[in-house]
Amino acid sequence: MPDLNTFKLSGTKLVPVNRFNLEPAKPSTAFATATLLNNAEFKVIEHPIIHSIDIKSILVLPLIENYCPLIEGDKVITENDSFKDYFKNEITLFFPQVEVEPNNGTLFYYEEVPGKSADEGGFMGRVTLKYSIKNRPLQANEKSIDLNFRQAVLNLKVKNDIVRVNGTVNTATQEIQFDLIDEAVKIAFSNLVSKISDLMCDVDLFFDFKGYSKVKRNFLFAKDIAVLRNPIITKNDVTAKTTLQPKATLISSPLMVKTTRTGTVAPKMVISGIRRDNDIQAEVQEEYVKSTFLLKINKTVNYPRVPNAQTSLYWNNEGPFFNNPFNLNEDFSEFKQIFVSGYNFSQLSIYKSMVQPNTFLLISKIYSLSKDLDNMRPCVTTIFHAYEEGTDTSEEISKISFQFAVRPNLSNYDLAKLKIALLQNNFIDGDAADYFDKVQFLFPNDVGAEFEVNGNYFLQQALITADGKHYIFDLSTENLSEASILINALNNTISQYANINFKYKEIKDTSVIELNLEETIGEIVESLIDNPTKKIQINNQSISNCKLNSILLLYNQNATYLNSVFFKNYPQLISNDTKFLDFTALNPSSSGELKNVFFDFENIENISSEFSQIVSQSTSYNRYVQVQIKSQTAATTRITVELTVQETGSKFAIERLKSEFSTPILFNFIMKNTLNNTTLISYKVNYFDKNDNLTGSKNDVFDFSKTSILTINKK
Repeated sequence: MPDLNTFKLSGTKLVPVNRFNLEPAKPSTAFATATLLNNAEFKVIEHPIIHSIDIKSILVLPLIENYCPLIEGDKVITENDSFKDYFKNEITLFFPQVEVEPNNGTLFYYEEVPGKSADEGGFMGRVTLKYSIKNRPLQANEKSIDLNFRQAVLNLKVKNDIVRVNGTVNTATQEIQFDLIDEAVKIAFSNLVSKISDLMCDVDLFFDFKGYSKVKRNFLFAKDIAVLRNPIITKNDVTAKTTLQPKATLISSPLMVKTTRTGTVAPKMVISGIRRDNDIQAEVQEEYVKSTFLLKINKTVNYPRVPNAQTSLYWNNEGPFFNNPFNLNEDFSEFKQIFVSGYNFSQLSIYKSMVQPNTFLLISKIYSLSKDLDNMRPCVTTIFHAYEEGTDTSEEISKISFQFAVRPNLSNYDLAKLKIALLQNNFIDGDAADYFDKVQFLFPNDVGAEFEVNGNYFLQQALITADGKHYIFDLSTENLSEASILINALNNTISQYANINFKYKEIKDTSVIELNLEETIGEIVESLIDNPTKKIQINNQSISNCKLNSILLLYNQNATYLNSVFFKNYPQLISNDTKFLDFTALNPSSSGELKNVFFDFENIENISSEFSQIVSQSTSYNRYVQVQIKSQTAATTRITVELTVQETGSKFAIERLKSEFSTPILFNFIMKNTLNNTTLISYKVNYFDKNDNLTGSKNDVFDFSKTSILTINKK
């Protein structure tokens, strides 16, 4: 059973500590820059996503035996390596054998197609493969690891470079198809028949499987340690229905901190006691985490031409061939920028693939804070490191860590409408009958684009991990004033901005990162289509209210219907609210089966309005102060407050317009653990009129040990 120290309780689920449950990443991302010439080995890497584990499945023994390998170390694993089962040490686990071959005697097919004006033509083609998964001969105490086929990528070789093409996988028939256009058709044929090993194309097959791995990290003592002190959990505790916490909890405790320590016990003594209480090893805490792992298998795909055309694996519309009908041109652009009516360059850059039909690279001009798929809360974690080895009694606080995830500001509704716009602007290749299923959108990470963050000194110091369309920022600082600035920005929903610059071959583009708790991105409206009863069940999964604006209905044969009038006077969906929509009310002339629905919605997030409900959460290290502005004279339209924490010298500047006077400001700062703390904050208030003239000023001192509310009175 997994070590409970690894997880935290979220509703009725145990979820990994300090991990975001994001959308599944595209497997090809992790290997975008890997060397692909070595075909004799494959690697197992740990996927950055760890799925939530239903707590019931931990307490109740499963009816079906599932074997989970114990992955130890990070070395390259060969095909014949074995693993011990995590639950039953006597069981040895092996990967099954994976083989690929031409599909039904046809490997490569192409046709020459004319252009729209029938004056300039091009090529369209495909490479088709068949794959098979075969279990090894096993003994009684040996089992196979269950693999799920996720994705296939064809790597075409050109001089000093690689062109990657994503494939379509049909797990029912075990077929893989790679669609190609123009120069990619020529390159693929050249690779398939080449006798030069460096020019032979290969295919990466990506499978995922579940396993357990050991995590080692320094022991950090946080407020949630109370959960670890009570490892005995009753069935009633974990099966009882829980409700989502109100919005105020998002910012009422943005730092997880140690409770106030009594006495003058040295930090190392306290750490030793905690370790004894929780059976933690002396220097390093070892944990086992159930993770989703990716298995990459690389296979060379190369079948030289044979003299007899009748047995050829290469076909066109005239039949089999074995000669080379192409003149290879290696000087081509992999993506070409296109401009679609209604889509301004300031909101979205669109690049059409020149090697794979109906494939488009999208660069959103805004990246916003992502929501966690498990609880629909903003992906922000702030950890206050109360102890670290080597600190003394006079200064125990050394570091604050932040982790957050951002993603492109493009909803499923936006992407669905973009598909329609691409069709209307004649950017769809081939038969447009099923264009909705054919169109594939890529993001910078999917093509292995280089990226750099600048424009924000604090954010550009972060360690950044690419995960699918997401970027996960992980940064730590020992500058407590610097950390307080970011915490105050998050608490008061003040946007933090940075630039993220992308570079991929001939493409150079820039987006803006906006970090704001009230501007989070995520599909909060869950929908369930019931065609027999002609009903759509919708549910607001967010902790905030949701306003619906429009709905896009998708039927069979890719017929679409947009309705933005129905929701004009529709009430807001409150958190966890469920409603039913009638097909006929949304589309009176509807016919056929409804396949999917897409909602244009607004997440009515108003975290700052909840500040008045927050009581002081201060500790001896982490202090909260509310700044409240009383009613002012009609002439006062703007107020600035400059605060200085006398103990640390930290300075903060706050500005409020007249319309914002009634909204309290949650002010946070960090104190070091010294023997004689000064509990004073000196502050200066400036009053301005509508013409920005300074009409008054006030200097004063505030003692935060007596009250947590700093009141700005009328001038």
